[in-house]
Amino acid sequence: MTHPFLPVLFAALLVVTASLPVRAADQSPSWAEAVLDGPPTRYAPDVEHYRFHGSCDLADPSFYPVPREPVTRATYLRCVEAQNPADIARNPNRGMDGPRVFMPVLVKYVQTGEQEWATACIAMLEAFHAEMKRQVAERRWFWQFEHPPALVPIYRMFLIKGGAMEPDADWFRDMWLYYCRHVHVWDTAPVEWRGGCHRSMPEAYAKGRAAAWYPDIPEATHWTRYSELVFNDFWRVKDVGQNDSHYMMMPYIILAWAADEWTGDDRVYTDPGMKRLWDRLMVETSPDGAVIPYGPNAGWNSSADMRVAMLERIAAKTGDGRYRFVAHKMLNYLRYQSTASDQAPFHLDSSSAWLMSLAWLFADESVTPVQPDAGSLWNERMETARVPLTDKTLTERLLGNADPRPECGHICCGWFQTGTMWPDKLVLRSGWNPGDLFALVELHPTSFPANPSGIMGLSRWGTPFTQVAASKGATVENRLLVEDLGGTVRRRLHPDPIRINEMWDGRPPDIQTEVTYFKDTPQATFASVRVRNPDGLPIVCDREFVFAKNRFLASRETVTFEEGFQTRVAPLWNTHNIGPQIGSHWVNTFIHSPIDDNGNRSLKTPPADLLVWFAPRGDCRLHIVDRLESDPRTDTCPNQVRYVWEGTPTVGQQLVFTQVYYPHPPYRSRTTSNNPGSQGGYDNELQASAHASGIEVVRDDVEASILRLEMDKGRVEWVVFNPRGTSLKTDSFETDEPFTYIPASDTLP
Repeated sequence: MTHPFLPVLFAALLVVTASLPVRAADQSPSWAEAVLDGPPTRYAPDVEHYRFHGSCDLADPSFYPVPREPVTRATYLRCVEAQNPADIARNPNRGMDGPRVFMPVLVKYVQTGEQEWATACIAMLEAFHAEMKRQVAERRWFWQFEHPPALVPIYRMFLIKGGAMEPDADWFRDMWLYYCRHVHVWDTAPVEWRGGCHRSMPEAYAKGRAAAWYPDIPEATHWTRYSELVFNDFWRVKDVGQNDSHYMMMPYIILAWAADEWTGDDRVYTDPGMKRLWDRLMVETSPDGAVIPYGPNAGWNSSADMRVAMLERIAAKTGDGRYRFVAHKMLNYLRYQSTASDQAPFHLDSSSAWLMSLAWLFADESVTPVQPDAGSLWNERMETARVPLTDKTLTERLLGNADPRPECGHICCGWFQTGTMWPDKLVLRSGWNPGDLFALVELHPTSFPANPSGIMGLSRWGTPFTQVAASKGATVENRLLVEDLGGTVRRRLHPDPIRINEMWDGRPPDIQTEVTYFKDTPQATFASVRVRNPDGLPIVCDREFVFAKNRFLASRETVTFEEGFQTRVAPLWNTHNIGPQIGSHWVNTFIHSPIDDNGNRSLKTPPADLLVWFAPRGDCRLHIVDRLESDPRTDTCPNQVRYVWEGTPTVGQQLVFTQVYYPHPPYRSRTTSNNPGSQGGYDNELQASAHASGIEVVRDDVEASILRLEMDKGRVEWVVFNPRGTSLKTDSFETDEPFTYIPASDTLP
């Protein structure tokens, strides 16, 4: 259900006064110094958030209803048939969207061999042709480049294979050549774009197929050459420019379902250099089968249905069962999120039908699903530079063989991949079991928006605890915020003069990242990431992570100033709800429902909360921020908590900010009576403070941080950040390791 904004933050804070343990009359509440930035708005939590009474029991299907059923081709067929293909077939007039909408009808033809299904598919393609003509008569061209180039050749293949059409059928020839001659992928005059991009690759593939099928056409030689050039633009680097969970999927569509037709072999699936692309789809998936959004995106779990079908295709081509294992996780999570799942368990959203159709058409049952490695990892991707779109001298310089015609051969999206590899994502994984603690951290320096070291997603028990904005341009996502308050700093921009920023109005910042430490153990993952010149500022940020598996995530951010300037520095966390438990340096948070479909749909989530705890500093103050006041793009996750420091540091000065993110069951203060004046309270201090009272700072400075955590009574854990590797000693342990995690002896799974 959708929860409206309610102006109740002050009221919610007042409730905490009655809920926390009684304080002395002259002692102010712990949250009294919190600063409210913006209107006092807060999402109202649903009372059902508390219905499990402090328990996150994965064995209870009402708490964790994500299906755990085996998936086969028959499962995909049930998803397809739930869309009632017969109803779809009755109306072939689907316009330019026909090839996508009619995929369930093609499935029925392939499954049954019955001519009526083929006849419906042919009628749809003829209506597709008619709509192209209508658009061209009205506006000279059409732009639809995403689905037709990948899907129409699949119709052709299966219709020919089933005997429903001949390879040289005149109606198909006319339709396909009309498509290739009138598609303008940017909905502008230029055509035949270059580069391995999500517009240029479908255009080049479509024209290459036309030249191969109809070698007698006037364009055959040129289109063959153009298709080869664009494929080689991609093959030179074997990576895609888009670092996000939305646009990235568009070139993947062509790669997954058309590459063998494009090249005449399986190199795109099996070449060792392609493994990082296909593995990317797998390792970014949460243990519950969810897709964590990052970069420009369409919302929580968006593109999951695409990934299901792609992973089935890659498993079939490579024989690697890990891809099928993850595809099946994703399908079960999609079933959980479907609006019709309660009434019809295999009735997914209709927008997924074409992808479930592809999964059925290409899945290989002989490939046995195999669980991928259950450990944490970090991977790499190739750097993408954005350059001006229309400078043809850059096409020649960067890609070669530039088309001399003024309206042809521009670099699509202005994206050029430099050949330099940078870190991509830090994947912190407790395992592949349902409900395991999981985090995804951005590492890449040339993303749009740029958020290296930012925590893109954190989940436990199938519950997300943050969601990045579905945005281009700058949004600071769960990383250290550093602001130049005086506007005096000269930004450090990339030295390459041909590069432009995401807003097309100047050079981008010269951000650089490296993973300086990584170690994965059965109990914890330790990692350190260095970011130089974040947001172009003259600073270095080192972020360290201690990921205690199925317990919590601890992090330490150290900023080193290479110039002195008036600044605001703040570690921050983006969320839906803040409270009701709030302290002077910590807050309780939760996501009441993740948002999908470009902000138009609320999804489901098991109810769980996250303690966001900042190690106390006398020179910092807690701020609770309404992000919507300044940025309407943040409506998917509009509230933010910051721990703010302000001042003018000297050159070389370092500031350290340590945080703990602890997932836990929801707690609320309950009254013993409904009579007026009845008092409420929590069961204990740990519940009243969302477990913040269980964290003790033994030491927290530039050289080292030591935390003692007793999140459950009598169960003590230790976390040590020791980047200089000096000898540290307490009454409980001694270490000179750069990171240490000591679990409680009776830590529960």
